[in-house]
Amino acid sequence: MKVGKQDESIFLSKSGTSGQGAPGPDFWSWTPPLDNSTLEDTIDLQMTLKPAPSPKPANPVIEKERSMNILSIPFESTLSETHNPPLPPLQSLMEVGKTDVSESSLEKHETDILFSVNAAEAAEVLHKVGEAFCKGVNPDGSKWWKETGLEQRPDGVICRWTLTRGVSADKSVEWEEKYWEAAGQLNYKELGSEKSGRDTTGNVWREYWKESMWQDIESGLQHMEKSADKCGKNGNGGEWHEKWWEHYNSSGQAEKWAHKLCSIDPNTPLEAGHAHVWHERWGEKYDGKGGSTKYTDKWAERSEGDGWTKWGDKWDENFNEYSQGVKQGETWWQGKYGEQWNRTWGEGHNGSGWIHKYGKSSCGEHWDTHEQQDTWYERYPHFGFQHCFDNSVQLREVNNPPKTP
Repeated sequence: MKVGKQDESIFLSKSGTSGQGAPGPDFWSWTPPLDNSTLEDTIDLQMTLKPAPSPKPANPVIEKERSMNILSIPFESTLSETHNPPLPPLQSLMEVGKTDVSESSLEKHETDILFSVNAAEAAEVLHKVGEAFCKGVNPDGSKWWKETGLEQRPDGVICRWTLTRGVSADKSVEWEEKYWEAAGQLNYKELGSEKSGRDTTGNVWREYWKESMWQDIESGLQHMEKSADKCGKNGNGGEWHEKWWEHYNSSGQAEKWAHKLCSIDPNTPLEAGHAHVWHERWGEKYDGKGGSTKYTDKWAERSEGDGWTKWGDKWDENFNEYSQGVKQGETWWQGKYGEQWNRTWGEGHNGSGWIHKYGKSSCGEHWDTHEQQDTWYERYPHFGFQHCFDNSVQLREVNNPPKTP
């Protein structure tokens, strides 16, 4: 085949996945084709082929042209500005306050915006599939290959995908951008993207995003789901991983959670109070009737040479639709030789207008009181099914597959 013709690879195949991963061929087992072209062929390519269409990624970790030799891994010092580690024993003890939810709400809002940006990008790329070339060379000497296909999943869902792979001119960086849309029975629709890359210095990165909607055949309820999975690793012992998941249905039920992990080389010198490993988990669930549960769990680990120092804090709350429930939390610290300190607190709410407050610490503190105070908790999500439905414009525009006779 002469390079430069608009001859894409389009085929229908049986998919081995059930929608849990990205469709199409796997990037990590891919090797760039051998370069057998002559100098004349290369000049002809550069004159006749347009550069590969490549939307600017929303996250700088997935840029194809990398000016740094390593991925940026945040230090605990940057995280502790908003996640202050608890004080160890023998230092001044401050009253444990309830976690400010404004930060997590802001994070959720930023994630909602990112989902919308990814959806618009995927829809635009899929709309322009017919305009793409099979392969080509960019003005900077980097090369790219484009492939498009159709897959039928075991559940009958038809998935259309397109990917572009590339390698830098000096062959030090390899990358892939993949987009897909899928549709099936019961109004199932899906839109997603995956961006991956690696280089010769040991950097590896991947960003996966997907949103879907469907209707339950038994209850008739509409469901919407969003998920994201991002990770990176460098050649200096640093890595990070973030996972995000949301689910809504038209009855008002909603569930969301996020898990985050970041680590750097344990031999990296750090200032006091900073960590080599950092974790965060949070989640919330709403029953659609006024009951809800929430939790947050954050902890850090610092290498001290002959051991690890660890510290963290966590809280959770569980309420029914009658405003009856419990709020509780713990702040803790553990030294490298096994020494420990912790402080726990709790609140009992029974809907009477009085709150039972109690707690204790390993330093001998103890309290148990009742206070006249109103009960407050988040009965319904600030971002629910209707908000998700209204914001998922590109997902709703995915075409249904043709009906089989």
